Amino acid sequence: MNDKLILIKEYKLFIDKYENIIINLDNNYKDLKNRIINTMYDILDNIYYCNLLEINKRKNYQRKIIVKIKMLDYYFGKLYKKKLLKDNQYNDISKRLLILLKLTLGWMK
Repeated sequence: MNDKLILIKEYKLFIDKYENIIINLDNNYKDLKNRIINTMYDILDNIYYCNLLEINKRKNYQRKIIVKIKMLDYYFGKLYKKKLLKDNQYNDISKRLLILLKLTLGWMK
């Protein structure tokens, strides 16, 4: 399927790049791993669904997407504080989440 929305393309790249890092974390953090993976796919699901809605009905789903992106940032921050992510990994993740957030906010306008 060819996606025309830049947000979808960028978000798929995000998932492809960071899913394996999360899956390979120690099983002591299984709950956090599951939350991150579930949130990542929930965001993608919401983006696809929201893109099918009429413009005036999108706002609530776009807000949910923003909240979930912020939650991902929080989860990755917890992993970083627990020294489970390297500095360069965390910085790259944060930059990409910021880009996704900006794309979502631009989509709302």
